[in-house]
Amino acid sequence: MGAPRAIALCQCFTGALEFQTGHWKEAENALRESIRLYREIGAASGEALSCQRLGVLQTARGQLEEGLATLNEGIQAAEHALMRAHCLTRLYAAMARNRLAAGDIVAAGSVLALGLEMSERHGHCTTCDALLLPAAVSVRVAQNDFQAAENFCLRLDQAADQYASTLWKAMAHQSRGELAAARGEGESALEFFTAARSGFTAAGNEYEVARCLDAITQLHLARAAPGDIVAGETARLEYDQIMEKLSES
Repeated sequence: MGAPRAIALCQCFTGALEFQTGHWKEAENALRESIRLYREIGAASGEALSCQRLGVLQTARGQLEEGLATLNEGIQAAEHALMRAHCLTRLYAAMARNRLAAGDIVAAGSVLALGLEMSERHGHCTTCDALLLPAAVSVRVAQNDFQAAENFCLRLDQAADQYASTLWKAMAHQSRGELAAARGEGESALEFFTAARSGFTAAGNEYEVARCLDAITQLHLARAAPGDIVAGETARLEYDQIMEKLSES
């Protein structure tokens, strides 16, 4: 029918799904087309959310400065959006992840604070919290604020129980694993990351499966008990295979 708004929406969802299933080139193409179309028709909310998803993809690829630039473009669009608070919450969550990946804990903490403020303002949207709460756990762990990380984990646990979603449960387990590892609770961390890996596998999210495998590798190799070296190397091989496939996709 040639309706640009509908096409832009379809491209945005296509990009999100292709990213989750590991088809990153297709995801990038779809998201860039979505951004272009939304800009043409002046739909700021759609542009902001498409930028957020593209920024997440670029961060996952290790294109941290490109991802940061894309997220900043999204923030500029979000300032004019009808769903301003929702868009900004998701963008700040993605930016916190980006800055953590860059090793800039101070900046990650600053943008997380902005995201939490936006979340409070619009009443804790479920979709926004799916991005914000895991990022909050990661930032607080990086800041060695384990009590605050525990509080965010509790909110994730409650949401996972409420929505009874495989993906939510996987996110909650992953965050629990991250916190347990930071506390030096290696056995618990392995259990949480293994459960998270199973959940993300069931949900078809290969990138998050790879992140769990990376954590499992580090935990096994650090513990170095009988069988850990073999288990760690096995997990590392699976991680490398997934990331190689994603980099080529």
